[in-house]
Amino acid sequence: MPSPRLCNATILSHTAAGRQYYRLVLKIPGTVSLPLPGQFVMLRVTDTIDPLLARPFGISSVLTRTSIEIFYRVVGRGTMLLSRTRPGRTLDMLGPLGRGFPMPEKGIQPILVTGGSGFPPLHLLAKALKKQKYRSVIFIGARDRSELPPAGILRSFKEQASALHITTEDGSAGKKGLITDLFAPYCSLPDRSVKAKIYACGPTPMLKSVSTVAAECSIPCFVSMEERMACGLGACMGCSVRRRAGGYLRVCKEGPVFEAEEIAW
Repeated sequence: MPSPRLCNATILSHTAAGRQYYRLVLKIPGTVSLPLPGQFVMLRVTDTIDPLLARPFGISSVLTRTSIEIFYRVVGRGTMLLSRTRPGRTLDMLGPLGRGFPMPEKGIQPILVTGGSGFPPLHLLAKALKKQKYRSVIFIGARDRSELPPAGILRSFKEQASALHITTEDGSAGKKGLITDLFAPYCSLPDRSVKAKIYACGPTPMLKSVSTVAAECSIPCFVSMEERMACGLGACMGCSVRRRAGGYLRVCKEGPVFEAEEIAW
């Protein structure tokens, strides 16, 4: 895999996407390798010293050979500063970084599960799976309607999937309840004749629940972990998670995608 490189990415488009999200389209140099599903980039507003550190962002779409799409929410000073940038401005970008999702073997049914703001890497994965003619089943959960992925992304997920299931905790969209309320029974169907593989990204409690269901149903499961990152290269150890076999794994370097059984939940 080519080494990640630091470069300038130019903002082509930057718009609000519903009440919760921003959509950012970046032009990247043609010499930068395109991200694989599950990889991420580190972004920092150019020529600023506060905040000093870049922030990690998942990739939701590769639009062209030189442009990528990112969705994010404002959760701190770094993303607040980013939300105020306009088209034409450049950002410092390092990437693509990390280990992405492994593609399933032929004959395997992909099951995608996402919650909160964890949908971008799974959206890129869903598009790659559809291109290779897999029939994915997708589960999306949120606390309420406003925290679901933007409408355009939901439509795109529906286009990529053979079946799309949505839950909200307050019942304002889809089924009322947690995403595992639908996901667990689906994985436990007694007449399941098709082998499956699970891919998940979202809050850690959700990933823990998904991995438990996967283990109970003997379905291989890959999770994309969400941790705060400082360097993105594995040097600072700030994004480490406990490994079941002992020691720690760096989300930015050994991940962000792990086999669920690797993690000490």
